[in-house]
Amino acid sequence: MEALYAVDAQFYDAVHGAGGEDLEFWLPFAADLGGPILEIGAGTGRIAFALARAGYAITGIDPSPSMLRIARERAADEGLEATFMEARLPGAELPAAAFAAVILSNDVFLYCADAAEQRATLRAVCAALAPGGRVAIDVPGPANWLDPAEAGQPILAFSGEFEGEPLVVWHRREDDLAEQTRALRVVYETTGADGVRASVCSRHRLRYVTRFELDLLFEAAGLRSLSVYGDYALGPLTNASERLIVVAERAPQ
Repeated sequence: MEALYAVDAQFYDAVHGAGGEDLEFWLPFAADLGGPILEIGAGTGRIAFALARAGYAITGIDPSPSMLRIARERAADEGLEATFMEARLPGAELPAAAFAAVILSNDVFLYCADAAEQRATLRAVCAALAPGGRVAIDVPGPANWLDPAEAGQPILAFSGEFEGEPLVVWHRREDDLAEQTRALRVVYETTGADGVRASVCSRHRLRYVTRFELDLLFEAAGLRSLSVYGDYALGPLTNASERLIVVAERAPQ
């Protein structure tokens, strides 16, 4: 597992940068709730650092030492106060009822292997939320869902630079509608000054979810769905929505 994330970690900031349009959602989400905030799947800290710069107390958890090493180095370099834990849900030891908000950003929830892990993850989220606390989950929407017709086709996901050299990122997908899963192969291809190309790849398994599945999972975990959006500007969910963002709160005990 670590070898997989080590490959992605070295290119993560080059591909995703320090910003991202999803911050248009996460910063106001934080502003409505205050802190402290827990981010699950914090990676190299892109969202955590944006929240820390805005003055929020932020804790990020991630199972990858490679991702967290970069995040901690960046926090030290910028003098930002952010706590990072090497852990994953379910299983992380988190303080009970301690967080005003929990964030599962871009596709993190899809890494739950099955329905049992989804339920266990959300039960852990509920236990970590303070009374009245809220969780938001960002996953692919109807227009960005599984598509078996694209099986095996190389899809250009990114073209830019990595450490001054050209970088191209390709995705190859194998989708299973019956299982709601995607086997994703990510290929990172660099070109050196001498024109020589080198490539490394990582493999991921994602389990997709729908809006009403999330409602049922929330209910089973002690959470109550509040809002559903189809984009980061709080637009409605439609057939053309590329994102599905669902907000829930810890239900009264």
